[in-house]
Amino acid sequence: MADHTLAESSELKRPFGRAPRKPSILRRKLDGAWQIGLCWARYFLFGADRGVPGLVDFVLGNHLFRAQQLAHELTALGEILSAQRPECALEIGTAHGGTLFFLTRLAIPCATIVSVDLPGGWFGGGYTARRAWLYKRFAQGSQRLHLLRGDSHADEMLERAKAALGGQTLDYLFIDGDHTYNGVKRDFELYVPLVRKGGIVALHDIAEHSPASGCDVSRFWKDVKSQYRHTEIIRDPRQGWGGIGVLYVD
Repeated sequence: MADHTLAESSELKRPFGRAPRKPSILRRKLDGAWQIGLCWARYFLFGADRGVPGLVDFVLGNHLFRAQQLAHELTALGEILSAQRPECALEIGTAHGGTLFFLTRLAIPCATIVSVDLPGGWFGGGYTARRAWLYKRFAQGSQRLHLLRGDSHADEMLERAKAALGGQTLDYLFIDGDHTYNGVKRDFELYVPLVRKGGIVALHDIAEHSPASGCDVSRFWKDVKSQYRHTEIIRDPRQGWGGIGVLYVD
């Protein structure tokens, strides 16, 4: 009731005359391009020389492709990846693109990187085809970046991912797509066989979530972690969200 009253009050205070004009499509595009330029400049001028901490600040501090991660967790994962320097990597669940940018900066300059993301997915919502143009520009050096939009659970998508890898095995697999128990289990069973011995698999959201969230990665993590050497990047399993589990494939 209070919200409704406030809305009516604001409506009464609106000045008479024409409503404010919305910016033109051209103006919105120019503003968007300007914001993209500022984000890149901020990183290259102030963040690139700070290593993993600077990279984490960048992907968490911009609105264009902000990573949905906790800073201390992403930093710890970044330190693992910076030591490994992946040559071949695959990410399931890209959404706003923050972790994809993060990965391109920690992989080697000639790495093959594959992103698999479901448009309109329940967890993350996916990204539009128009944003693919931006994500393609994340690649640096001679990196080969493949953006595959579709259901990671489908056999067809698995075959597309294998084709993009060109016979290479994965140094790094990041699973952050379907967060239901059966969903994360399906991604794990399909894509972990592509990881080489000595590679790593990271799962996001291993913290216990509320039942209403639909996230049940924590239960799958408890089932699978005993089968591998592993690291839990999490301060409190009851923190409500986040948490990264890292498995080492021996």
